Formats: sequence, C-alpha cells, structure tokens
Amino acid sequence: ELEDYVFCGPSVVFTNILFPRSEFPQKGSEFYQETLVKKSASIGANATILCGITIGTYAFIGAGSVITKNVPDFALIIGNPGKQVDWVNKKGERLVFDQNGLSQCGQFQLKNNLITCLEDD
Repeated sequence: ELEDYVFCGPSVVFTNILFPRSEFPQKGSEFYQETLVKKSASIGANATILCGITIGTYAFIGAGSVITKNVPDFALIIGNPGKQVDWVNKKGERLVFDQNGLSQCGQFQLKNNLITCLEDD
C-alpha cells in the first residue's frame, strides 16, 4: 500500500513473497505479505523493497538500496542491505542535531533514536 504523496523512482521493485520457490508454487493470500509505504516517503530508482516492510513517513530510500527491514519516519537509508545513515526533514534535507537532540532548524527532536516533528503541517 502506498499512502499519499509517495515518490517511487524508475524501476523500483516491491516483492510480495518472502521465500519464492518455482518448484512449490505458493498460491493464496497466506503466502503474501503486505508492504506499507507511509505518507510522503521517497524511494530512489532501482531500489528493492522486500515484502512485509513498513517505510515510515517522509523516509528517504537511496537509489539502488535493498530494504530488508522496517524504516523509521524521517530516516535516510542507503546501500545493500539498506542501512540508516542519517535523518532528513520533510524536504529530504539532512538534519543536524545539538547535544540535546534538537535539530538546528528547531522543528525536530531526536530522542532514543526516534524523531519527533515538533511542528505539524
């Protein structure tokens, strides 16, 4: 499922079965796992998203990344397998935090490795 304003670059792949086997066809909904991409997330070209994953609001997935686990809101993920390298704001710009976890722009708080947006739209 893609929520509103999700961007998917060219050739993004969403899988639907975690362990596909051609010798043992898997039929029926019990074999499929739902994937959720939350509001305004961006997925770069040629990224692969394994099934059963949730990609958080405003998360940013770099081109060619392979996503194998859930992605937090506002996370910047790159690589294979995808690893979080930073946090981004709603425009996709990297966030910088002070020693108290407050972003330089004053709109985000980082606490216990989770981001809180201090200002709503």
